[in-house]
Amino acid sequence: MQNPIELYGALAGNCIRAAIALEEAGVPYTVKRIDLAACEQLGSHHRALNAFGKVPVLVEHRREGTFVLTQSNAIMFFAADRSGNGLLPADPVARARIYERFFYFLTDVIAVSHGAFRLEQMGARAQSTHLNGMAMAALAESERFLESTPFMAGDEFSLADISAFTIASAFREDLQWASHPALTRWFEAVSMRPAVINGLKAFA
Repeated sequence: MQNPIELYGALAGNCIRAAIALEEAGVPYTVKRIDLAACEQLGSHHRALNAFGKVPVLVEHRREGTFVLTQSNAIMFFAADRSGNGLLPADPVARARIYERFFYFLTDVIAVSHGAFRLEQMGARAQSTHLNGMAMAALAESERFLESTPFMAGDEFSLADISAFTIASAFREDLQWASHPALTRWFEAVSMRPAVINGLKAFA
């Protein structure tokens, strides 16, 4: 019997990535919604779990005590290690390829997009638009990853696809899909995965 797991979060890309990873790994969890608009993430209860007042947060209730894990990417790797499937395979070469593609989306697309969001909040709209353009260009370049394989890091769905999918969803209205047939095919296929559908609805 698995230890009870709770996932604290909101309807945001980082939280959705964590939820999709848990769903794909077949790890049961209970959603604990945090109202960001009401600043619940800054309250004493949530700060006891994450001193920085951020989401998502995973809480696992073990016999020996409570295990708390923050950072969406750490939660994704936690899920992958328990998946027993291709999210993060044992083969070192396949694993290295997943790392390569996962960190490509994390650093060249997601981190750049987050920077754009912060600039937008500061009123630096021109700079924000420029950074978002860079992020979308990097996302569009991932078409090359799909030239000979159905998924971002090979023949099997992996953590790389989860990181790519959530940021692609965020840019869905702005990306020129007609110019990227492989990316379009991949996005549509991933969208239909039951675990992805469940993960997208986790905080809705």
